[in-house]
Amino acid sequence: SLAVLREWAVWESCNYSFAAAYSLRLFASRKGKIIHLPEPLSTKKEFDTRKSGEKQFDYVRRDAALIQKEMEQICTIHLKEIGAFLAPPRKDVAFEGDFPVEASVVIPVKNRINTIADAIQSVLQQSTSFSFNLIVVDNHSDDGTTALVKELAEDKRLIHCIPERTDLGIGGCWSKALHHPACGKFLVQLDSDDLYKDNNTLQQIVEKFYEEKCAMVIGSYEMVDFKLNPLPPGIIDHREWTDDNGPNNALRINGLGAPRAFYVPVLKQIGIPNVSYGEDYAIGIAISREYRIGRIYEPIYLCRRWEGNSDAALNNETVNAHNYYKDFLRSIEIFKRQNSCKSD
Repeated sequence: SLAVLREWAVWESCNYSFAAAYSLRLFASRKGKIIHLPEPLSTKKEFDTRKSGEKQFDYVRRDAALIQKEMEQICTIHLKEIGAFLAPPRKDVAFEGDFPVEASVVIPVKNRINTIADAIQSVLQQSTSFSFNLIVVDNHSDDGTTALVKELAEDKRLIHCIPERTDLGIGGCWSKALHHPACGKFLVQLDSDDLYKDNNTLQQIVEKFYEEKCAMVIGSYEMVDFKLNPLPPGIIDHREWTDDNGPNNALRINGLGAPRAFYVPVLKQIGIPNVSYGEDYAIGIAISREYRIGRIYEPIYLCRRWEGNSDAALNNETVNAHNYYKDFLRSIEIFKRQNSCKSD
């Protein structure tokens, strides 16, 4: 909050209505002139006392649209200046090879006795023109979840997988499903406390892959409470994404949307980090470097917000750690894009 600025840096950032400070930081970083003193030089009173689970959706408020657009323009200019801007087009995917099923839905779960049955049923009720299965990666639950999943596994489409390892995060559980012998051509996400909106969700996702020849599909979701009543801000659709500039804007925002689905050969090539936060973001920005990402802008997913959400009430230390990790991912991705642009 406390910064001392050179006059020339300030003048470079005067042409913006909302994001001058953002422009100034990026401009100064290109000049190599930012120095951070790692000691407290001021105090700040916090007036926004909302929990982290409420704050994280502020960026999709209607009154934030112009701010976000201006920040995207500034970010795009910055990426061009540092040689990390990606211009279209992206590579098409041919969808080759034989797979046990067309699609595998993956639910990583640990101690979700109150929600896992609803999530599983929303998958098994899908109506599709192709074969699919459900891989539930049960990360050593001890609250009754394991017994419940075993009971529901009477449906042979449900594969109950308990890893031998005990050090897996969400990303590690995803990787376990990715390399399972029953894994299909497309790997489709569902969190253990969320639901597909209707029985046509899986069909829509797979059709989008073939329609756009893309390596990843991201849908839209509706915010609801535990009893499925709508919650503000309502529908999260990430309409700021464009085919031309989405891969560049992805380095500015904190997430690309949900639910996410992947073409398995490309996902195996990229790999999934064994973490419990940001694994989806790492995959998304890596895929967008080379391949098209398909978007579904109507809600196909219900995101249940309740006190049991892992991000419902994070402390400042955890929020800072999450932000640091995503900044680390961005830094790696920028280096890769700079090298890719040089080779082109």
